[in-house]
Amino acid sequence: MQKQFCLWSLLVSLWLAAACTAPEDQRPDNLIEEDRMAAILTEVHIAESRVSRLNLRSIDSSNIVYKHLERQIFKKFAVDTATYRKSYIFYSSHPADMEAIYKKVTQKLTSRTDTTKKAKS
Repeated sequence: MQKQFCLWSLLVSLWLAAACTAPEDQRPDNLIEEDRMAAILTEVHIAESRVSRLNLRSIDSSNIVYKHLERQIFKKFAVDTATYRKSYIFYSSHPADMEAIYKKVTQKLTSRTDTTKKAKS
């Protein structure tokens, strides 16, 4: 009885250890580097903004327009959806890296806003 309890305890411990090791912690082979990811995310946020300002009546229409813009962004940066998603998940599970990326995104968006304001003046 004692042996069986120890065996079950060991199996449960191994299962928990395996379950707690998230695949996001492993660096993907084709991870998008931080500067490029920042550029992609900048374009993604601009696309989201453009779609929201279209004031489309249905969510489906907004999703269709956004997916079209997203495909253009991925084509521009020569990135496929799977690579982008794996990289995004990886960086999301590493907050310090994601914070550094979003600082760059914020700088790029601020720079674009300033450039647009100067052009309108």
